[in-house]
Amino acid sequence: MLHFPSANSAAHRPAPRDVARLEELLDDDVWAFSNCRVDAPGRPVAEIDWFFYNVRHGTLMVSEWKGFPQRVAQATDTGTPWLLDGGLAVPNPIEQVSRQLDAVRAALRGAILPQHFPAFDPQQLRLMQSVYSPQVDQNTTVERIRWGKVYGDLPELAAVVANSTSRSPLVLPDAGAGLALATALCSLFRTTFTPRAETKLRVSPKGGDTDVVLRISAIHRQIAALHAELADLVVTAAGADTRPVQPPAVGTAPQAAVKDQPATVKNQPAADSKSPALTEHQRMHAHLTRSFQGVNGSAAAATKALEKAWMSVLGDPLLHGESGISVSLFGGVGTPLVKQHHGSLPKVLGMPLRRWCVLQAKAAGLQPMDVPGKPSNLRMR
Repeated sequence: MLHFPSANSAAHRPAPRDVARLEELLDDDVWAFSNCRVDAPGRPVAEIDWFFYNVRHGTLMVSEWKGFPQRVAQATDTGTPWLLDGGLAVPNPIEQVSRQLDAVRAALRGAILPQHFPAFDPQQLRLMQSVYSPQVDQNTTVERIRWGKVYGDLPELAAVVANSTSRSPLVLPDAGAGLALATALCSLFRTTFTPRAETKLRVSPKGGDTDVVLRISAIHRQIAALHAELADLVVTAAGADTRPVQPPAVGTAPQAAVKDQPATVKNQPAADSKSPALTEHQRMHAHLTRSFQGVNGSAAAATKALEKAWMSVLGDPLLHGESGISVSLFGGVGTPLVKQHHGSLPKVLGMPLRRWCVLQAKAAGLQPMDVPGKPSNLRMR
């Protein structure tokens, strides 16, 4: 799930455990905008708890989340209040979400469809609506609700968001349209475009929509850059002279060449296999500092630098030991580079570092795996 939280620091926030659970249940084909504020022309400002957009199926849902002091005894359709245990009547949330849906529909028709889905008939726009409340259980009497559905189980709600289809799906016109659409929706709903979502949406698509020639060219450039970087690291590790070695003159015995060398040569490090290599920490530090050269103080630039550094680490075979790549070492070296301007790495990346590293590795076509006994390490295949 790609989560776009409210940009208003004073707005309510969903419970972290609910967000974490949704991220477990939904993949990144689902965009979830929480605590949205929708200002549609001619309508009251609407406060939306959750707006879900499944980009794969082209389905949309407006969902109202309610917490009640007692269990919901009876959930009814519009026109009557809901009843809690003990007989307490509460405002009907189905009516509330219906008003919210009208505002969202009007906003999408006016601000999103003309620019991002010009061929889509606005009158065919379909949105699902739902109410989720943990106080709804198997003993709650849920009357037949004409528009929408009531859920008391989060996995059940997530399954509907993930699997529902539409007779008029709102499908992205092409694979490269996601970034612009997500930016527009964040502006409409007044939510934040997180670094994780931007990283995910900037990844080149795989499959039939990929320009094979351009992708092959990009891979060759990446390989060339990695070879050059590895060459620099080898030279640094060995302390070797990079000037080409001159062959001895014809007829000169090897012993004579050795005899003519200065006596200090024996005290200089030799550029052979016995030379001391860089430590794991030094190699990691070299990748990160090289990637951060010239980086300004913006969070976006820091994220790009971290992404570049991690790609370099993934391409460094000497950091792929028996215990895999140390994510904690990468974080320990990278933290001082961003701490002054942005604080912690998770704050910059919008998620825990290990999860970000896994996503980046998968986007690069690798298969990251856990290392038994090394919870902070990743082994690549």
